[in-house]
Amino acid sequence: MVPSIEDQIHQFHIEREEARCRAIEAEYDERPSTKGQKVTRRKIPKPWKRPGANALCQETDFLVMVDEYDYDFASTDFQEYCLGRGTLSVAGEVGSRRWDYFLDYSITKGDYLEDPLHQYAEEVDRKQHRYTAHEMENGWTIICIGRAKLQDCWELFCKNDPDQRR
Repeated sequence: MVPSIEDQIHQFHIEREEARCRAIEAEYDERPSTKGQKVTRRKIPKPWKRPGANALCQETDFLVMVDEYDYDFASTDFQEYCLGRGTLSVAGEVGSRRWDYFLDYSITKGDYLEDPLHQYAEEVDRKQHRYTAHEMENGWTIICIGRAKLQDCWELFCKNDPDQRR
């Protein structure tokens, strides 16, 4: 069982604050007058909490911070739940290569970037545009946000039917 998306988002902010403080402390260590000086860490409140018992996170800036998943996308019950919640569409067509990236969330960014299917746009007038590195990064970000949306939906699905949790 992975941490809730609320906790993952919170942890992301805590780690960012820690990195900020360590960078400042590294600068301090370069000067004899401040060597060894510590930076006071800010207390980081949870930046997002579910606003209602069955509310889904709509903030993509927060969803992109979620990187642990345990949803069961092979479950047809879960797929139906996602369809009803308007989340299933993130995965594209059933059986498509895009669908596979949601079915198997162990597929990595490296796998995505090397996949020839995702390197080119659909052919139009016998021409096919090769995606730039920036466009490929954006494509991966969309996959990550989609996975986070499914994880969010999974949490609610399991809350309503606890037997679904692994």
